[in-house]
Amino acid sequence: MKSTMADDTVRVAVRVRPLVSSEIDRGCQDILNVIQPENQVQVRNDKAFTFNHVFGPKCTQDEFYETAVSGMISKLFKGYNVTILAYGQTGSGKTHSMGTNYTVDESMGVIPRAVNDIFKCINEESHKYNYRVTVSFMELYNEQLYDLLADKNRKDCVVDIREYSNKEIKITGVTEKEVNNAEETLELLIHGSQGRATGSTAMNDQSSRSHAIFSMIIFQEPKDNPANATTAKFHLVDLAGSERSKKTQATGERFKEGVNINKGLLALGNVISQLGDSNSNSFVVYRDSKLTRLLQDSLGGNSITLMIACVSPADYNLEETLSTLRYADRAKKIKNKPIVNQDPKTAKINSLQAEIINLQLALAVKGPLQGCPPEHAELAERNKSLQKKLRELTEKFNANMFETMCMNERAELAESAKEKIYSGLVKILEEFDKILEDQSLENFYRETLCSIRTKIHELLDQQKKMDAEIYQQMSLEQIPRSQNVTEDTEEDQRSFDDSVHLDEEHAEHTLRQADRNNEVQNINRELAVKEELINRLLSNASQIAEQTKEVQEMELEIKNLQAERDKLLKTLENVQHNSASAKLAESRRKKLQEFEKKITELTRKCTEQNRIIKAKEKSDQQIKNLTSEIQTLKQTRVKLIREMRKESDRFTQYKQQREKELYKLKDQDRKRQNQMARMQNQHSKQQNVYKRKIEEYAAINKRLKETLELQTKAQQRREKNSSSKEGIQALVSREIEEALERVNCECMLDKYMKERSSYSQLLQKLKKQHANDSTENSTEEMKDLQDVIDLLNAQIAQLQQQLMDTDKKKSSGKWQEITSMGDAKLALKTAVEVVTDNRRKQWNKLVEYDSLVSRFDDLEKKHDQVLMENRQLQLREENMKRQMEELKQTNEELQKAGPVKKISTDNKKPLREWDSNTYYYQNLSLDESVIDYEDDVLKDPDWSKTPLYKRTRTTFNVNNGSLEENVVPMKRDSNGDIKCSCSKTKCKTRLCSCRRNGGVCGSKCGCDDSCENRDPDKTGQLFFPDKVESQDTKRLKIDAEG
Repeated sequence: MKSTMADDTVRVAVRVRPLVSSEIDRGCQDILNVIQPENQVQVRNDKAFTFNHVFGPKCTQDEFYETAVSGMISKLFKGYNVTILAYGQTGSGKTHSMGTNYTVDESMGVIPRAVNDIFKCINEESHKYNYRVTVSFMELYNEQLYDLLADKNRKDCVVDIREYSNKEIKITGVTEKEVNNAEETLELLIHGSQGRATGSTAMNDQSSRSHAIFSMIIFQEPKDNPANATTAKFHLVDLAGSERSKKTQATGERFKEGVNINKGLLALGNVISQLGDSNSNSFVVYRDSKLTRLLQDSLGGNSITLMIACVSPADYNLEETLSTLRYADRAKKIKNKPIVNQDPKTAKINSLQAEIINLQLALAVKGPLQGCPPEHAELAERNKSLQKKLRELTEKFNANMFETMCMNERAELAESAKEKIYSGLVKILEEFDKILEDQSLENFYRETLCSIRTKIHELLDQQKKMDAEIYQQMSLEQIPRSQNVTEDTEEDQRSFDDSVHLDEEHAEHTLRQADRNNEVQNINRELAVKEELINRLLSNASQIAEQTKEVQEMELEIKNLQAERDKLLKTLENVQHNSASAKLAESRRKKLQEFEKKITELTRKCTEQNRIIKAKEKSDQQIKNLTSEIQTLKQTRVKLIREMRKESDRFTQYKQQREKELYKLKDQDRKRQNQMARMQNQHSKQQNVYKRKIEEYAAINKRLKETLELQTKAQQRREKNSSSKEGIQALVSREIEEALERVNCECMLDKYMKERSSYSQLLQKLKKQHANDSTENSTEEMKDLQDVIDLLNAQIAQLQQQLMDTDKKKSSGKWQEITSMGDAKLALKTAVEVVTDNRRKQWNKLVEYDSLVSRFDDLEKKHDQVLMENRQLQLREENMKRQMEELKQTNEELQKAGPVKKISTDNKKPLREWDSNTYYYQNLSLDESVIDYEDDVLKDPDWSKTPLYKRTRTTFNVNNGSLEENVVPMKRDSNGDIKCSCSKTKCKTRLCSCRRNGGVCGSKCGCDDSCENRDPDKTGQLFFPDKVESQDTKRLKIDAEG
């Protein structure tokens, strides 16, 4: 038995390569947008795919490996198989990412880095384990599996695939070489890579023509327990890229290789589609290709798999990129079942030993197995009753806490009101004292105010006595909850494991409120003590104030007594001199002694009172501190009371909501239980009835049922055929139209891409020229070219979007309406009819086109003939006018010369008539402003005499050579058409007959490709443009006549 890991889906990492130089020169646009935080890749800001990892064009080899691959190396040393395969179109960077073509630099791929990490882990753990690592390297070329490490001829290196009864895939005859370090492994990688089949295509100079599989088998044996040895396989697969012969321009052997590559990848795509479809229960066909058989364990089998999807960002490869992303999206849904690879017997023994240990531990913890004691039911019942009682007590306690909270709020408000009233009464007493000190107040009002002040003092004294009693009572109160009770309650709460979650929250809320209430009570007791102390200090302060007045009065009295004493002393001195007043002196002496005693007593009292007054300062500071503390405690109490109120309101709402949900769920459960009971009862009754009927009428019902089913199916088939005929015909017609539209879009897309490529190359050329010589014309031309390229890019994007929409429609199940052979025949018949009808229409159009072309040619010939005749008439008219002028001039000269000798007319030859059909020439402009220079046939290197020159010269010499000095000879072919044969002047001077006559060089001219008088839009233009109709005018006339 092998230890099994939880199902693990195939992980997918998408890597976008940058645009290559050929794509940039072709003007390709980047259509992929990598959204790194969400691991998404977006196609033309439209369709987004999400994968495990997504890497943009700027990603380095090191970053790619550390993020996507390095974490899988540790799985090998736990005994799991690991597979990493690269998938994508040709030229998308698979070999670069995998590192099959090993190079020792920063650009080395996954294989070299993984090999280095594997041997690094082996070196670190070599003191605990014994390791043995073997390597194999194969390639699948043209559906033949070759061993790249075998020291044989290539024909002798073919190996085969075998599948054993346990569905394990093995390669028979493959060479497995043992390696001891990373250097040896990489040498084998280089050696095998040199034997791989590669070739050059239009898309990639070093295109892989085969699928490469580099495998490492790691045997790991613990030194302390050899029975737990594991064997892990590490497969690194570099797939050849899918390709289109239209783009790769492959022929011959390359074309055959591409066919085999696409065949294997098609089978792989089908396997991925089947494994990725969770609703499909069909048999997965791995045998369609050797590639799928090699990857059988990696896809849906015993392996942890990473698929590297390499894509191109160029719009030129949009279809291939979308195909790769779709396959990768399906691949990430494939679930593998990796297991630790151990010897079966060893794994079985280890599993049984672990199970024995677990059972022994469970037995030791639970003790010997016994039945439930008889008092278990009683305890359970008691537990329920106690839980119910606790719930009720919690409810009551919570209600009491809420009432206490409300009382605290009311007490807080009452205390605040009392303090305001007290402060108001104190202010009134102060005003009374000020008014009573006024001596001008009448006695009646004074007595009335004194009685009111006395009553107020009585009220204040009574309030102070009540406050003192309240404070004394609060200081004597004890906390009705001890720590032991809390611990017991918590212990009891923990013991009720089966209590409802709502009850637990209710209890927690109650405990929190109780804690806050205790804090409030403690604050109240502290406030009582501090306020009592303040009252005492304030009372002492009032007594000190009264004593201060008494001191002042005593000091005044002392002064008076001292004055009287001084007066008596003077009197006694006077009496001593008078003996008659001895008795009076004695009495005064006694009185003096009494004054001195009284003064002494008053002085002592003043000293005592002054000491008390000095102690008042300290008591004032203490009162200030106590007042601040009381204010802080009151604020804390208010804050606690508000928190209790908020917590109570919040929990009340929460409790009501939870109770409502609980009641709703209970009601639904009760209804469901009742419904289930009714349905079960009804089902049992119906089952009994059906059973009895089936037993009685089994044979009759069977025959009747078969007959009815046959009739129903036949009727449904007839109705469906009659109703779906038009739908199937419309479906086939629509599909053919969509296919034709797709072909048109593809053709236009190919055309636009070629045009963009040519314009982009021209733009690059102009940019290089502009860098050397910048002019306004070149800048304007570059801007125009860029506008054209942008327009082509927009059209390409629009066409690609249409093709993507067509693919979406194509992927939807349109052909599900065809469910029978009759529907298929009808669809095929409709398709044949549509194609035949289109062919017939095409033939009719071709016949009509040929007729129009023939008619156009006839009309064009007639048009040219009419133009020729018209020109000849013009030439004849001009010649006659010239002859008339010459005759007039001759006549004038003869008249001036006088009479002449009569000449006999018998021998006079008649004048030769001008044969317009024999000779014609161009009416050349004789304006000297047009002629830049004088032509000289002796200086023209391209001029040569021809047989036609004599006839032309003879024509020009008529009438005493009147045009000989002005007419330049023209070179014509046998049909009379003017042509040039310039080879040195590049037709850029007026020595060129075509340029001189206002025309352009045509296909009949003998000038070379360096001619600068050619215009593609004017090729074949006649030399009489003012008399020649345009092609559009001809076409309109033909359409009008048709």
